[in-house]
Amino acid sequence: MKTNHRSFYFSEKPSREVTEVYWESFFNSLALSLVFIFEPIFLYTRGYSLSRILWFYVMVYVWYLLLVGVGAKFASRFGYKHSIFISNIFYVAYWIILFSIAAHPRMFFVAPLFFALQKSWYWPAYNADIALGSAHAQRGREIGVLQSLIQVAFIVGPFLGGFISEQYGFLALFITASVLMIFSAYPLFGSPEIYSRHEFAYKNLWEMFRKYRRNFFGYWGFAEDLMFMSLWPIFMYMVIGDYLDLGLVSTIAAVIGTMIMLYVGRLTDKIEKRRLISWGSIFYGATWLIRFAGRSVPALLVFDALTKTGKDITSVPMTTLTYERAGDDGPDHAIAYVVFYEFSLSVGKILTALAGIAILAAGGSIFLVFALTGFMTMLYGLLK
Repeated sequence: MKTNHRSFYFSEKPSREVTEVYWESFFNSLALSLVFIFEPIFLYTRGYSLSRILWFYVMVYVWYLLLVGVGAKFASRFGYKHSIFISNIFYVAYWIILFSIAAHPRMFFVAPLFFALQKSWYWPAYNADIALGSAHAQRGREIGVLQSLIQVAFIVGPFLGGFISEQYGFLALFITASVLMIFSAYPLFGSPEIYSRHEFAYKNLWEMFRKYRRNFFGYWGFAEDLMFMSLWPIFMYMVIGDYLDLGLVSTIAAVIGTMIMLYVGRLTDKIEKRRLISWGSIFYGATWLIRFAGRSVPALLVFDALTKTGKDITSVPMTTLTYERAGDDGPDHAIAYVVFYEFSLSVGKILTALAGIAILAAGGSIFLVFALTGFMTMLYGLLK
C-alpha cells in the first residue's frame, strides 16, 4: 500500500477555523519575529541593566495575572476573533510606548501594562479557538504544522529585523512590525465569528486548579520562554555585537528547528505525549545548564539551534496535550483551562525572574540564571 507522505507529516483537511488560525499565526509571528529578539536589546542599549530588564518582565506577568481573566471574559462574550484583533491593537500600542522609553523613561513602567493587555486579549482567545477547532485524531499534526508555520516566520523575521534595525533604526522596525501585526487578524474574518454561548467563570478556573494540580507546577517550565525572550537575546548581542549578524544567526538556528518540527508533530499522534514531554524537557533543560560554553559566535549558533530544537521537541507534545485537556469538554471548560494554563505559566515566569534578579544582585553571572532556567524547564515533565 502506497504511503501518503503528505498526510504522514501534515494534517488532512483541517477545518476552516484551523486554516484561518494557520494564516493568522503566520502573519502574527512574522510581525513578532521582526522585533522579538530586539525588544530586550533595545532596553539594554538604552542603559537598562539585566536586573532592571528582568523587573520589566516581572511587571508584565504580574499585570497578566490580574488581567487574563478579564481578557477571557471579553473573548467568551464577544468572540475569539474580535478579541485577537483587539489584542493586536494593544501590541502596536505596546511597541509605541516601548520605543518612547528612550525619550520618556517613565514609560518603562507603562509598557508592561500594555504588553499584559495584549497577552490577556490574545492568548485565552487563541488557545481556546485552537482547542475547540482542532481535530482530535490529528491534533498533534495540526499543532506541528502550526508550529512549523510559526518557525518559517521566525526564519525570515530575525534576519529582516536585523537588516531594518541596522539600516533604518528601531523606529522603522517597530512601524513595519505594527503594520504586519494589524494585518495578521484579517485572515480570521474570512468566515463569521463563532458565538458559542458560554462565559468564563472564576469558579471553573478554581476547578482547574483542583483537578490539575501537577499541571500548575508543570507549566512553570515556561521559565525557558521568559529567558528566550529576555536575557538570551541580550547575551547573544553581547557576543555578536551586530544586529544583522544576530538576525542571521537566529535565522539559521530557526531553520534547524523547523526541519525537526513536522516529524515531532507526527510522533505526537503516535507516541504517548507524557513520554515525549519528559524526554524533551530533560534535553531542553540540559541545553540551558551548559550554556556557559556559548562564548563565541559559532558556539552561539549551536546553542541557539539547540534552544529552538529543544523548544520545538517539547512544545509540540506539550501544546497538544494542553489543547486536549482544554478542548474535550466544551467551551466553558476550554476557556477556563486556557486561563489556568496562562495563569500557571505566569507564576513560573515571575518566580524565575525574581530568582534571576536575586542571583544577579548577589554577584552571580548570567550563566547561573541560565542554569536555574534549565532546572525550571524540566518541570514540564510533571504535565499529565
